[in-house]
Amino acid sequence: MGKGIFQSFPYGIMSGMQFDAKALRLRLTGRKIGCPFHYRETVDSTNRFAMELARGGAPEGTVVLADRQTAGMGRLQRVWQSPPGCNLYLSVILRPAVAPSEISQITLLAGVAIAEAIAAICPAGVGIKWPNDVRIRGRKVCGILAEMATAGGSSAVILGIGLNVNIKSENFDQGHRDTATSLREETGREHSREDVAFLLCESLESWYETFMHAGFAPVREEWLALSDMQGKRVRVLFRDEVQEGTVAGIDRDGALLLADGRGDVRRITAGDATIEKG
Repeated sequence: MGKGIFQSFPYGIMSGMQFDAKALRLRLTGRKIGCPFHYRETVDSTNRFAMELARGGAPEGTVVLADRQTAGMGRLQRVWQSPPGCNLYLSVILRPAVAPSEISQITLLAGVAIAEAIAAICPAGVGIKWPNDVRIRGRKVCGILAEMATAGGSSAVILGIGLNVNIKSENFDQGHRDTATSLREETGREHSREDVAFLLCESLESWYETFMHAGFAPVREEWLALSDMQGKRVRVLFRDEVQEGTVAGIDRDGALLLADGRGDVRRITAGDATIEKG
């Protein structure tokens, strides 16, 4: 499930720094994810833009993509660095029949889909860190932010994705240069953002259809296969509470499972996880 969808993809067509939104819109025409497609050179936040569209009745699969964000946000109200001309900032409107408590499953689904798309470009070292990071060789290349939008009795999940494509290491904010990376840094060359965006939408569509037909189980199985946290000691910070333990996987709801020294396992449903060194 979710496999074998990239074999015939003509990857490698470069388009330079100018984003060709018209070409991408044509490639996404008729697809579940990416039609309708909205492109803006600058927005405050693609999630905020998509939330307004969702509240106005925009259909499932609507994609908002921007060349630059002035107020891009990650989890826990962190600022997401969003310079123009180099990365992907996009949000997708989904309308799954899930409870608000199950939004975490959508985040994990997105992590699996994005990791699969990235691995088609950079096969070595791609992993997932709970709850919302996709990494290459232990450095963050993509962040995911899922939010609920409700209006008139209907609801939607706004799935925000920030992917570092062509940003150079020296252009990262000083505080992130040791922990972040980009596809360019990992492969040694620039990549067409239109191609990468198409890969993301294609992989997300495949995994979302799997989720809607078969539930969370296949997503969980693939997440565990891709995770670079299994068996490692982690610290999870949520508000002022810190919990530590060894990662024993995720459960059927997407909660992180932490085992202590006595073998007792705790469910962690929210927080910021850090893998301990050593």
